Amino acid sequence: MATKIVVFEPDGIYRTIIENILLKNNYQPYFVENSAECKVVVDEVRPEIIIVDTKAAKPHDFRLLADLKVLSKAPIVLTTDENVDDYMTALNSKNITIVLPKPIKSAELSRVLDNLLSVDARVWFGIHNYIPELRKLRKIELKRSTQVRTCIKTILTEMRAWGFNFSQETEMDLVWQEILINAVYHAHGYTQQKKDRVAIELPDPYRVEVAYGASESAFGIAVRDNMGTLTPRIIIEALNQTIEQQRMIMRAAETGDDISQVLLDRGRGLDLIRQLSGEYYFIIDPGVSTEVIIIYDRYYEKDDAVGSLKIFDLSYHLSTSASA
Repeated sequence: MATKIVVFEPDGIYRTIIENILLKNNYQPYFVENSAECKVVVDEVRPEIIIVDTKAAKPHDFRLLADLKVLSKAPIVLTTDENVDDYMTALNSKNITIVLPKPIKSAELSRVLDNLLSVDARVWFGIHNYIPELRKLRKIELKRSTQVRTCIKTILTEMRAWGFNFSQETEMDLVWQEILINAVYHAHGYTQQKKDRVAIELPDPYRVEVAYGASESAFGIAVRDNMGTLTPRIIIEALNQTIEQQRMIMRAAETGDDISQVLLDRGRGLDLIRQLSGEYYFIIDPGVSTEVIIIYDRYYEKDDAVGSLKIFDLSYHLSTSASA
């Protein structure tokens, strides 16, 4: 029997795009026209996944999402052509961790749906699951914080040798540095040492695993720790804090107020990943492992103005997939 997916998408063009993607992947879409019908169809059909547009979901403080979570354990995927920053608090309160930007990319939506429907954690972790027809793959292990810069230089050099010459290497370098530093310091409980700029070495058996590879059309990097201390709530709260601080800075620029005493460093790295990366994923197996995967297609340019959010928490998604 085909996988059932309920879709609440008011825009006819996007509805057709989503329908084509779902049918191509042998899913059975059920399209609804309004919130009331959405709840009725979800209750009757018992879908494995629900896709909702943010404009359709946001009336009454995203009440529809709360109602759907009462009716069904199916994961909810939001799609948007709006700035997701405006809804970060609501997403956190409704436990929404996946928001895809419009225009919808077939490969990205297909990958997200495949992950959500899988009960095999091996499908979630590993860069080979995110770059079809991977032809190059390299791995580096980090034990010391002083290895971060050397690791990045090695990856950039090999990336160019493989024929990927991106115009935004500076931004990529910055994002990778934040990911690696977070994995080495924060994941292993060395936050204060990071603030104090103290070099550290991870005790055995702890390490950070870096994998990078390429196909003919895409390049990617994956950074994995073996702690699993990051959570969706930590990510979203940190992002929300960074968004609020950016707004404070903008207001202070207009008013001349001194806000230096209330600005915090927390969340900057996570926000850089979201704002400056290509296609990216946070994958969390709580208490076991966290992996950040970033994919850049050959013609990558960061032109996604509305942002996105892709956090896979195995403790939640695998349980909902198994019970759907």
